[in-house]
Amino acid sequence: MTERARYLLIGIAGAASAVVLISFSLGLFSGLEYFLEDLLVSPKAISDRIVILAIDDESLQRLGQWPWPRALFARALETLEAHPPGVVGIDVIFAEPSRLGAADDGAFRAALKDLPYPVVFPAEAVPLTLERGEPPQAGRWVLTLPEFVERSGIGVGHVNLILDHDGVVRRFPTTLSYLPAENRPVRIFAQELLERMGYPIAPALAEGAIERIVYAAPAGSIRRIPFWRLLKEEGIRPTLEGKIVLIGAVAADLHDTKLTPFSRGNEMPGVEIQANIANMLLSSQRLVDLGKTAMSLWVLLAGLLPALFFILWPRSLRPLGVSAGVGISYTLISIFLFEQGLAVDIIHLNASWILSATSLFGWRYFSGERERREMRVLFGKYVSGRILEEVLKDPKKVALGGEEKELTILFSDIRGFTTISERTSPPELVRILNKYFSRMSAQIIAQEGVVDKYIGDAIMAFWGAPLEDPEQADHALKAALGMVRELRALNQELLALGDPEIKIGIGLYTGPAVAGNIGSEFRFNYTIIGDTVNVASRLEGLNKEYATEIIIGESTKNKLKVSYPFRFLGEVSVKGRKEPVRIYTL
Repeated sequence: MTERARYLLIGIAGAASAVVLISFSLGLFSGLEYFLEDLLVSPKAISDRIVILAIDDESLQRLGQWPWPRALFARALETLEAHPPGVVGIDVIFAEPSRLGAADDGAFRAALKDLPYPVVFPAEAVPLTLERGEPPQAGRWVLTLPEFVERSGIGVGHVNLILDHDGVVRRFPTTLSYLPAENRPVRIFAQELLERMGYPIAPALAEGAIERIVYAAPAGSIRRIPFWRLLKEEGIRPTLEGKIVLIGAVAADLHDTKLTPFSRGNEMPGVEIQANIANMLLSSQRLVDLGKTAMSLWVLLAGLLPALFFILWPRSLRPLGVSAGVGISYTLISIFLFEQGLAVDIIHLNASWILSATSLFGWRYFSGERERREMRVLFGKYVSGRILEEVLKDPKKVALGGEEKELTILFSDIRGFTTISERTSPPELVRILNKYFSRMSAQIIAQEGVVDKYIGDAIMAFWGAPLEDPEQADHALKAALGMVRELRALNQELLALGDPEIKIGIGLYTGPAVAGNIGSEFRFNYTIIGDTVNVASRLEGLNKEYATEIIIGESTKNKLKVSYPFRFLGEVSVKGRKEPVRIYTL
């Protein structure tokens, strides 16, 4: 493969990688990427310390229509005092005074005042603004009434989740700025729960970041206790001691459910999403994106590697197979990394090597087809079908730029052609020559030879190029004998038609010559040049002096693998050569 071809392959692969990198930097196909990642989500261990007191359909039937009196929540909190949980998170925003009056709010406030365990209330930013490269920003806040959050043991955490374009919740903002006047960060609700119970979070969540949610299981997997049972069944209360208790709506009619990667059409209540976030923080599980720089380098490498394979194996389908194998390994590595908490952009990673490999294969196929067409045009009429197929199978065997090889060259010429041409009209002469050239060339091609050219009434052919031919001398001599035999049959036909008889002389010589594409930028052909060509031509001309049909040089005779009865004719001097040439005839 030429240096230019190597650079071209790398350029094609680089262009394919650049297209994919642009798509990656613009965040295209993120929806499809999320869909594939959802398929990789697998169940995780769920901490037995997390419990949901569910505001479910059963509790609504037993305790009455929603919203419930705040005194009911006060009673629920008070029942837990004997067996205090580690923390209670109430995923209900009490943003307005109770519809039942101040006494209802007072009962709730009084219950909160002396609790022996921390409580966390939710806050919601409406709307939540997400700008590329900027931390999430809260517009206005929907907050629980200040009178309920006055005690030091009471905290506030935001419950904002990020809904992707496909309606699935996969991420959350770690913190949001809390009211312009105070300008303090509000942690995510689940983190606030753990912080309030004194549980260390490692690794720590960065402020103002977007974090992925590591879901543990589908909806309904985290332990739920109907809210009404806490009020009616004393045996429930000891089981909640030291636990992380979340109170929230799971009833479908309360419309606090979202799609998750586990959903498969089954939505998860918001309180259970917060429980999943708490579970991931408790277990120190994280799912982070591979950095943009590292991902870009991997995408670039994935696109450039196929070029290396096509350079190493330029004439087979192996580069495609190897590229596919490496591409599959990328996917397997991506799955492994995902399980370890590192998310890789599978779409663009695979798009890079696929686009690169198919582009390179397409270029090679079409350039190879063009090369094969050129070879077919170049050799199709001058070589045997077997040689043509070998050349087409592996064109690199043909050194079109020129290569020195040992060749056996045949020259043949019609004796007395001038006399024949004078006695024959031009159209008749062309007819006779065409018939002659066809019959003679067929004998050369039948013996794996290359018909180089027709020079007037002469034929030039050779063996040993473009493919190596260890029996080139035998093939050349068999072709010469075949030409003599075919000429006898042709002469019988010519004489029967009243045409002149043809006599020929043939010269064979073996030696080094340069074979390759020779010519100009406007016209060229595959031919041979060198002193060996001159010697073969000189031997053909000696047939007149020795009254023979075939003369071969000693170099050809010595190359023959089959024994023939030769007669030594002598030594002749050839112009440009110091040593005389020993010649023979059959």
